[in-house]
Amino acid sequence: MAEKIEAGELEVQALKDLLEVAVKLKEMGIIGMLKEFLSNSEENLAGLQADVSLLRLGVLLGAMLEASRRLPGEKTASLKMNVEDASYCLFSSLADTNPAKTKKVGLTGLMGALRDPDVQKGLGFLIGMAKNLGACLRKLEKEG
Repeated sequence: MAEKIEAGELEVQALKDLLEVAVKLKEMGIIGMLKEFLSNSEENLAGLQADVSLLRLGVLLGAMLEASRRLPGEKTASLKMNVEDASYCLFSSLADTNPAKTKKVGLTGLMGALRDPDVQKGLGFLIGMAKNLGACLRKLEKEG
């Protein structure tokens, strides 16, 4: 027989919080996806197990987690923000750039593009990353 639960202030607040989370999940479409997944769970799980790309993604995520563990704790917050900002800008750039309409650029076109402040900013970011990457690689080389 089920045990009767007394609904005190803490239990009522927990239910309210749970309801808020459920509403957010519904708004985001996650509840619908879960319902769909669970309606054919055996078939869906079999499909996931057979998907080699998910295995590869798991391996990459594992490598990223291991790399983040090696990072000093004080760098974690800036890493998070930089990954979010850089990923947003990368995805936004990809959304705005049609590969099929990309023009070839020669040396003269490159020199002209270097006058564009946006190109300068993008190259500055890449050069900054290259400098930091090189410094880290030299440090690993000395340790190894």
